[in-house]
Amino acid sequence: MNSTNTTGEVDVIIGSNIHRIRVLAGVSRRGLARAVGVSWSQLKKCEDGARRISAGNLFAVARALNCSIDEFCRGIDTGEAKVVPPEQSDDAMTVARNFDRIRSPAHRAAIANLIATLADDAAFKSAAE
Repeated sequence: MNSTNTTGEVDVIIGSNIHRIRVLAGVSRRGLARAVGVSWSQLKKCEDGARRISAGNLFAVARALNCSIDEFCRGIDTGEAKVVPPEQSDDAMTVARNFDRIRSPAHRAAIANLIATLADDAAFKSAAE
């Protein structure tokens, strides 16, 4: 499979995994549909990949089949992470934790401006070196 699945491919993979796990668990389509609160024809469309299943219904299916939601994603190529959050220092986390506790909007704005100014000054000094 390519490094990136299309939405339709993902729906087909998730649906076929739901079908596979349902059959292995010995649960009928009607029984699972009843447990999830959808019609058996809606469930069939999801299993065939013709209909996208909502996150809430996917959770209900996992609960009814006593399995992890991860099982439904087996076979999906997620590719590499596109966004990697930057590491945060302990000092940055302390500032973030306490910032919203400052009641005065004027003080919060002043602190935000101070931090931005100091960060820009540091970047400017690094570029000059």
